Amino acid sequence: MVVGEVIKVRPHPNGEHIWLAYVNVGTEHQPQIVWGGKQLVQEGSFVPVALPGARLPMGKIRRRRYRGEISEGMLCSLAELGWDSSVHDRVALLDHSAGLKPGDPLDGFGHDWPNIVSHQSTDR
Repeated sequence: MVVGEVIKVRPHPNGEHIWLAYVNVGTEHQPQIVWGGKQLVQEGSFVPVALPGARLPMGKIRRRRYRGEISEGMLCSLAELGWDSSVHDRVALLDHSAGLKPGDPLDGFGHDWPNIVSHQSTDR
């Protein structure tokens, strides 16, 4: 998983409560990622991104099509990262003050995640 900065968000043309995000992951290519759930993600948000090939507890991430739109990865919740199993229905927001940059790897932050995650990610 890597840090992603959301460049643009737009509603999915074929579904309610589903959005498309274009994400800077520290490379020239800015993947489009389909996501759903609570709409906390906005332009400028820092989020954990699992790109195709990444392995999460639920399996390997791959490029997929959701209701006609390509998703080139996944915006992850705390539960999907294996950091907090009680917070599974929303994308984790990373704290801008943590000094992270787009493309930075998130491996190894499991024990220290409260120091890089915004409080909005854990508020119930």
